[in-house]
Amino acid sequence: MIIKEIKHGSEDYKRTVELRDAVLRKPLNLEFSAEELDNEFDSFHLAALNDHDEVVGCLVLQPLENQQIKMRQVAIREDFQGKGLGKVLVNFSEVFSYEQDFNEMIVHSRDVAMGFYEKLGYTKVGEPFEEVGIKHFRLEKKL
Repeated sequence: MIIKEIKHGSEDYKRTVELRDAVLRKPLNLEFSAEELDNEFDSFHLAALNDHDEVVGCLVLQPLENQQIKMRQVAIREDFQGKGLGKVLVNFSEVFSYEQDFNEMIVHSRDVAMGFYEKLGYTKVGEPFEEVGIKHFRLEKKL
């Protein structure tokens, strides 16, 4: 397994979009717009590739103000879920972000993923809110 930064618009990026679409968007009957994807040009994109060079996990890191960075669109291919890849990918993203001089990670977590992030040291902040039609929570972690 390799986790690496990939370039926006690259072939690997296109494969991460396909994974994000399958895992996060299609179950909600949503699709990415070209504008949404174009707006990710200034974000960091991380991909986990298996031994066959297939994208099996990914996430997006969007720089914010005040040395904060937002982890978005965490997706793990279904046959790799529950095997620890999500934890490895999130841990990698935290080290990566710290090395880029960010000191706090922000996550908007779906209700069903709250336990995952809390086990990794994230703290819920504020009240739940709706995003993409479902309940989310804001979580934070100092890096």
